[in-house]
Amino acid sequence: MTAPRQDHHQGVFDDLPGIIRTLVVDRTPYQPAFKGLVITGIDRMRLYLTAPDGSRTYGTDVIISHTGPGLLAGIISGFLDNEHFQNPSDDPLCDVVVDLTSY
Repeated sequence: MTAPRQDHHQGVFDDLPGIIRTLVVDRTPYQPAFKGLVITGIDRMRLYLTAPDGSRTYGTDVIISHTGPGLLAGIISGFLDNEHFQNPSDDPLCDVVVDLTSY
């Protein structure tokens, strides 16, 4: 029998294809482009998205199990452009980090 923590961990990974599909399938040239992701902890990941004009790459920290349609729609529709949510990055893969783990 699988331990409950392991079941939750597997369930979180089951969500990843749907999250990626949402970021890629209906993208228009005016939306950030999905570049990739890194699992950063249990139920946490950093999504990498490039600004529509290619000027910067955002590292967006999210809780995987809380990443539903509303949060993804906000990311795609310009939420990343809000400078109040942007922090300097020491991550070589992105220019700024946007912490959305509280959503």
